[in-house]
Amino acid sequence: MKPAPLEAASLRLPDPDRLAICTVGEIFGGVERHVLTIAQGFAARDIQVTIFLFHDGELAAQARTDGIEIALLSPHNISLLLTSWRFAHSLRERSIRLVHAHGYKATVLCALARLWFSFSLVKTEHGLPEPISSGQLSTLRNRCYYLIEHIAARLARMVVCYVTDDLRTHYARQHRRLITTVIANGVKTVDREHFSRPPDLPTCWFNLLMVGRLELIKGHHWAIRSIADASIAPHIHLHILGTGEEEEQLRRLSESLGLRDRVHFLGFRRNVYEYLAYCDVLLIPSIHEGLPYTLLEAMALAVPTIASQVGGLAETLQDKSTALLVPPQDKQALTQAIQLLYTNEALRLHISIGVQQLQAAKYSVETMTEQYLMVYRRLLINAPDTAPLNIA
Repeated sequence: MKPAPLEAASLRLPDPDRLAICTVGEIFGGVERHVLTIAQGFAARDIQVTIFLFHDGELAAQARTDGIEIALLSPHNISLLLTSWRFAHSLRERSIRLVHAHGYKATVLCALARLWFSFSLVKTEHGLPEPISSGQLSTLRNRCYYLIEHIAARLARMVVCYVTDDLRTHYARQHRRLITTVIANGVKTVDREHFSRPPDLPTCWFNLLMVGRLELIKGHHWAIRSIADASIAPHIHLHILGTGEEEEQLRRLSESLGLRDRVHFLGFRRNVYEYLAYCDVLLIPSIHEGLPYTLLEAMALAVPTIASQVGGLAETLQDKSTALLVPPQDKQALTQAIQLLYTNEALRLHISIGVQQLQAAKYSVETMTEQYLMVYRRLLINAPDTAPLNIA
């Protein structure tokens, strides 16, 4: 039986009064920025949101600052069954019947919790599974989670949302017969004048910026090699925001190429908007991407971008209109794109205008929030009638 389309939901149904969002929360990357953004969007519509996290980290801190309730879960995998029981108990105490999961561990936890308490489950796929390089035990653990998540998605009859059409195509076989939809990420409107120039970005330099986890898939090493090319002017500098397991190797690569004074590792910074507002060009030379929040925030600030022609980047951006797109893992193409934007101020301005207009038209918080609420409304009219078991 083919699932009914989401558009069948009546838009006249009321929004849910309460909602739970569940994710890991160990780092503060794109998923965490999405969770915080969407929680803010729901809160603005007077929907009570509780974010359940396995780690009391940066996401928890920023959510508390915004007045969003945080509930902490045990991060230990060995106690996942007990944690799911406690999670179900917390949902029942709060009368929450809708849960939105992000990430495979959160999805498995939510599926297990439905053994004790009946609720509707939505999950968002933000990207492709990434290779695990931290050892055989971690690799085995994560493969088990992926397998369990695949089974749990079907048993829970969850609704699956993708941030790009590319991801929907990739997961088509895995998620067949489930209700699926594409909901692009969105960001709030921002004004560059509200931010101050960081001292790390002096006006005497042409400042390139990369933001995100320092992982192989993000392509930092290609950017560093491009900066070392003889065609790149010496006052073109690369600033890298973020942390990750590749940091030490990237530092060694930078030093071996004589770039210690031109490639700057700035670590994690809360004030990402300030760096985006005052950089000259954003670089996203990833091997694959979904729809990164760094890109959308740069779009809102009219920052010209050079990005790999892959995944959601190729789906969202148009070459020489809203970005410069280059093949992934192509040092020569990336170098030429940097040189082109450095020398062509008119092209930078053209891209800046186009990309800001695109963000305002298609990638706003309001649009994203309304589309997720459409999913929730559909679940409200198809909510299971099964009474929850007594888990007191």
